[in-house]
Amino acid sequence: MDQLDREVIESLSEPAKRVFGSLDYCSRQRMLKKAKAMAKEEKTRNQKKSRVKKKGIEKQNKAKRKKKGSSSKSERVLFSIYETKDLMVQSMHLMLLGSSVADNAYEERDFAHTDEPQVALSRETVQKSSRVAMGGMRTLVQRNRHKKAQRKAAGKSTQKSAQAVQTGAKARTQAAKTLVKTMQSIVRSVAANPVVWIVLLVVILLAVIVGAIGTIVGSGGAANESQDGTYQAQVSEKTESYREMVSEYCEKYGIDDYVDLCLAMIEQESGGNPPDVMQTAQSYYNVNPPIDSAEESIDCGTHELSDCLTKAKCKDPNDINGISLALQGYNFGNGYIDWALKNYGCYTKENAQIFSAKICAELGYASYGDVEYVPHVLRYYVMNEETSVSNESAKTILEELKKNNTAPAEAWDVIEKGASLIGSVKYSMEKRQADGRDKPEFLDCSSFSAWAFHKAGVTSVPYGSTTATFIGSKKFHDISAERLQPGDIGLKSRTGETGGANHVGIYCGKLKDGRVVWLHCTSSSGSSLTGNTEGVMFGVYTNFTYFRRLKKWDKK
Repeated sequence: MDQLDREVIESLSEPAKRVFGSLDYCSRQRMLKKAKAMAKEEKTRNQKKSRVKKKGIEKQNKAKRKKKGSSSKSERVLFSIYETKDLMVQSMHLMLLGSSVADNAYEERDFAHTDEPQVALSRETVQKSSRVAMGGMRTLVQRNRHKKAQRKAAGKSTQKSAQAVQTGAKARTQAAKTLVKTMQSIVRSVAANPVVWIVLLVVILLAVIVGAIGTIVGSGGAANESQDGTYQAQVSEKTESYREMVSEYCEKYGIDDYVDLCLAMIEQESGGNPPDVMQTAQSYYNVNPPIDSAEESIDCGTHELSDCLTKAKCKDPNDINGISLALQGYNFGNGYIDWALKNYGCYTKENAQIFSAKICAELGYASYGDVEYVPHVLRYYVMNEETSVSNESAKTILEELKKNNTAPAEAWDVIEKGASLIGSVKYSMEKRQADGRDKPEFLDCSSFSAWAFHKAGVTSVPYGSTTATFIGSKKFHDISAERLQPGDIGLKSRTGETGGANHVGIYCGKLKDGRVVWLHCTSSSGSSLTGNTEGVMFGVYTNFTYFRRLKKWDKK
């Protein structure tokens, strides 16, 4: 640690020193190195900019300088804010404490060691600067994530997609040019007032520093990568045994598609060992401690997770960014979610470590929470294998169906998942592999339909479903034949028992010639459109008389 590092640490505020002191040696060195690199880069960049701007200022203020003399002191104040030490201190404060430090950092600046005039910035001005800075940070974090998603998509996309990316890049370049012109206009308008000019530079400096920090911090952690695909829990039998109970309480609290995520959490929290399987003893929903049963724990845990998912603005069970933020909030307390969104715009491993250290410093704890909670849970929440429709007849039929019928995108996902098994799965009630495996060989009608829904992300439909499950499920509601749309299910009877007495399939719409198409798995059929008479197929099956739809699809 060199002299500059020691001076920077000594200049930190007391709260920042406590947080910094609670970090391990390697984390301290990394943070100092980041702060130094950003300060050096920013100092060089702004010195270059200031030389260009100085020429414009000199032209506009030529008469004023002749009358009042040299403004060297003002210039020294202007450039003093770019000192490496000051920049490092500001960077360290923002990394350690977030935006709140901006209020005090400038009010408590000590100018006593210079002959330069003191410029008093009001608290209101500094607060405004801080808000602008944090806005810049969130924008750059989002832009960084967007660029990552583009790079990932580029390897798989067609030439058309690549051209779209290039067009987006041109648009961003044009936007940047517009921003530069706007800033030049602002500079010209305020150049006549040195104090206002300095305030403006403070705002810009804070925005750049916080934006750089957001870019660095926002890039950390695989969990921030935007993922395409669907997920399922891979857990022990003991944890899996709670699926029905978890499903019941997830539905109660409005997160019925997050059943597999809850099971992954149970696996991490307790391995399925009762009574407190979701570790909710400290939950604000545990109003009658202690936790005496797995059901009580799941009730509290799913309720709290629902709050976290809502606060994290999680879109769906495939939104790993939102899920990561919600999971860390579940572990730390959902106050972390507000803090992370305000200061970083998202979850990262690094800001989880900073938050934990911050709480430890404030409350005197030796440790706080599990800073690795997100990757610990997500190791049990695994992306489903990518699938594709290989049967040529099925591809042609699916293309025609999409052209002639409308339905939610999620419904087509279910149909495509199911169609990927055409030609590879045989029908069997005795051998049915209703465990959610990626490449089943034997399924019956109900386990096939459940497989298609679950693999498409509708995890509230369990893999082991029977026709009785589809009849009694509260996730579906009855509809008439006239209201059928792709993704709805059909059964032979609403009262028929399982086995040959009943049958279930997925409605896919009508072909151009008016034929009604169903996707189902059957032992024998003469109505197949895909060339096979056994197993999974598209067919013109006509024996369905009872129809149901996922409730949530009626809301779209």
